[in-house]
Amino acid sequence: MRCSECPLRRRQLFHAMSAREVAMIGRMKREHLGVAAGKDIIREGGHGQELYTLYEGWALRYHRLQDGSRQILDVLLPGDTVGMTSVLLGQSAHSVQALTTASFCVLDGRVLPELFKKSPELALALTRTWFADLRRGDLRATMLGRMNAAERVGYFLIEIYDRLRQRGMARGGVSPCPLRGIDVADAVGLSRVHVMRALKELRNEELLDRERGNLIIPDFARLAAFTGYSSGLRVGKRAIL
Repeated sequence: MRCSECPLRRRQLFHAMSAREVAMIGRMKREHLGVAAGKDIIREGGHGQELYTLYEGWALRYHRLQDGSRQILDVLLPGDTVGMTSVLLGQSAHSVQALTTASFCVLDGRVLPELFKKSPELALALTRTWFADLRRGDLRATMLGRMNAAERVGYFLIEIYDRLRQRGMARGGVSPCPLRGIDVADAVGLSRVHVMRALKELRNEELLDRERGNLIIPDFARLAAFTGYSSGLRVGKRAIL
């Protein structure tokens, strides 16, 4: 698929690019890669020069601890950029794994400095996107350190729902959610048993539910108030490579 024909770029969430910028990104593209669920595309400590844009499906950015346990750092959704750490810093500090069957646009990361020089507007949009994600990560770190189990799980899931809603992938309080209990546990720093208890509490309070691979949030404002989540911290359009 040509970058100029990519349907993701037409979604309202993403920063509008000039034809020249899209053409430059198109010249960076190497291939369109299909990945099976459970397969890593980036390994922690790797030195790859590839950038990836998640085109379809879900992926997980995670860190493996010495005891073999896993901390999920973020859930990646269509339009998110993958691999920037290894390209800019020379080594990846985390792994990235496809949660579902997924496809990625593979870009030559070595051309990124040239792209920044030729298009400072795009460089600024990318920087804003990275800092927005950094702030989102800071808020999640606060959640992990200060909230109880039900609040942690509710915050994590409402954030994902809101990100999907911004992409036009959720509506009416319903969104796809292929995350398993163990994935939620590894993201919020709880055991799977505690996550199941928290989900039961949230379900009993009619704050959220999960059914047949879907996340159901009957009243977004009520769950946001319960968890302290604010959707007012968005920073305009996101940049997409």
